[in-house]
Amino acid sequence: MAAVTCLQKILFGPPGCGKSFRVRKIAEEELGITVPGPHLIETTFHPEYGYGDFLAKLLPQSSKYQQKYLFSGTGAFPDATIREEVERSSIEYNIHIGPLLKALALAYADPSQNVLLVIDEINRGNCAQIFGDIFQLLDRNDSGRSEYGVELCQLFHSALQNELKRLGAPASACPAQKLYLPPNLSLIGTMNTSDESVYYMDSAFKRRWDFAFMPWSGQPGGDLHERQRSLPVEGCGADWIELLTRLNDYIAGSFRGRNIDDKQIGLWFVKVPASAREKLERPLQTLKTQLVPLVDKASHSDWVKLFPNAGNYGFGNLQTLSARTDFEAFGIGWPDGVNPYQPELLADKLIEHIDGFLKSPRPGITLDTIRNKLMFFLWDNVFARDRSPLFALLRLGGMTGEDPRTFGEFATPVHAAMLLVGLLKPAETASA
Repeated sequence: MAAVTCLQKILFGPPGCGKSFRVRKIAEEELGITVPGPHLIETTFHPEYGYGDFLAKLLPQSSKYQQKYLFSGTGAFPDATIREEVERSSIEYNIHIGPLLKALALAYADPSQNVLLVIDEINRGNCAQIFGDIFQLLDRNDSGRSEYGVELCQLFHSALQNELKRLGAPASACPAQKLYLPPNLSLIGTMNTSDESVYYMDSAFKRRWDFAFMPWSGQPGGDLHERQRSLPVEGCGADWIELLTRLNDYIAGSFRGRNIDDKQIGLWFVKVPASAREKLERPLQTLKTQLVPLVDKASHSDWVKLFPNAGNYGFGNLQTLSARTDFEAFGIGWPDGVNPYQPELLADKLIEHIDGFLKSPRPGITLDTIRNKLMFFLWDNVFARDRSPLFALLRLGGMTGEDPRTFGEFATPVHAAMLLVGLLKPAETASA
């Protein structure tokens, strides 16, 4: 378990830079929290999100019941039940506990365990309204505890008590009417660098958080990051990081003298699911290495170390087809043309089959994805006020005639290919 740590920060950067991914890495690496797990509480702010959603509120719940009448009889029917024919409806009010009080209850229940409350898109909600008087708790002392407390109303106090009881915490774990954020409760928010459709954050709210900028290229490191960088892009012979580097340089050059961090495109703006080949790549590479010493080997005693279910054909030799079950357990099919009577040839055949599987094309970013996602963002957000830089790119790629007037005219397959050609032209050619 990690030491008790108090973080209160907001990660911000252009769309697709990996903010949410970074939050979960912080949870695991800095706070020792299992992801996903019960000590990671997540919520997302939006324009309809309010104070009660964040802490607690009463919600009505309808229920139906039938009133019963019991009476004692005599003879063969000593007891009988009469039910009223008409059902009655009732409205009950139950306390809905919000993410902040859930996180607080977890933190109070076990002060030695770090708890993280994640607020995605924190600037898409009205923070002044959502936090209300809880805003006062964001001032923390050196130990990570709130410097000042807030008086809890009876509703919130009852909600916190109920949640602590549900967690099996002792009654003493619930604070008195005054509430504080404990040192083992961290809060992390995420937000895009800037967006015209979100709420304004005042300086008093901002100064209570540590702000960490995320570059469009994301946080380097790890196989997943390298895979994303090297995704092939259809129709241009470039990988994703090369295309993005050219595009973001072009965007920056088109907005000289302005803050254009939010106009740039993040590495994770487009995601491509891993193929079966990619998921199996590591175990198959290991299997291939283990098969090399078995080349030209027919002895069952050699093969059974790698394939435990392999059978002995006779004279101590491998029963060739008996290796199939263990081989297919790696997620790859059995190769065609295996000679069942020549086990000494099997290792070469399996290695050849693995090589062929690993050389199959990697999934990449298709031209349709470029058209429907990237080109739409460029048209609707980045160059919404002045689309002349977009048209200049298309002309670099070979477009002639009039400029497109609508998005439909702009985002054609031909124009998508021209956009890529324009971006990837050598710098001296483009400047000319």
